[in-house]
Amino acid sequence: MSFGESTSDSSISSTPATSNKVYYAARARIYYAYPSARNWSYAGLQGAVAFVLNTSNNTFHFKMVDLDGTKRVIWDYELYDGLALNQEKSVTFFLSFEGSLKGDVRYWFNV
Repeated sequence: MSFGESTSDSSISSTPATSNKVYYAARARIYYAYPSARNWSYAGLQGAVAFVLNTSNNTFHFKMVDLDGTKRVIWDYELYDGLALNQEKSVTFFLSFEGSLKGDVRYWFNV
């Protein structure tokens, strides 16, 4: 599947399919922990989160597409070498990783 092709949930058509390859996509909400890694807050973002290879520059990204409104990418996070993706043991279907937003922040996907 590539960005621009239809999925069972909705159409993901916000970036050219020729420059993006989707390896996995699922409906999700994004949460963040800032300034404390112990306090999670809903970021107000939900849609389809995808693990994507940008083939034009060979970088991997997490991208979220708004499935209910604009059908466009509403969040894009370029993955860096050494990124550790954690599956939270206390809650099923939650994946977290460290990012940065005015300092240390942790993102959490509820898929």
